[in-house]
Amino acid sequence: MTVHAGSVDEAVASLGDLKRVIEAAEAELRPKAPAAVTISVKRRGRSEAVLAQEIIEAYLLPSGYFSAPRSTAEVRDEIQRVSSLRLQSRKVSQALGNLYRKGLLRRTGTRGDYRYVAV
Repeated sequence: MTVHAGSVDEAVASLGDLKRVIEAAEAELRPKAPAAVTISVKRRGRSEAVLAQEIIEAYLLPSGYFSAPRSTAEVRDEIQRVSSLRLQSRKVSQALGNLYRKGLLRRTGTRGDYRYVAV
């Protein structure tokens, strides 16, 4: 697109067109956001603990998130960040306990204050 102006008034009148060109160019050059996490629903009534466990196994464990010990609250916040799901803390804790029993996570600390880390 080109804009030609013979006078200052014509240039000022063309500013709207120039602004649209600049916005389109910025939008094209802006880095694309990563795709949101999607979880397929295979059956109705899936519990939050199952959703939390699936997200942890599919996204957090492979990404190295558990390379440092993480509390239940930290894991819950990370699940919300990657999936936009606000899960109950006790359901996330249940999922972490299940993964501990499966041998995918180790835990440190005392009951009520566990931290989970990858095996």
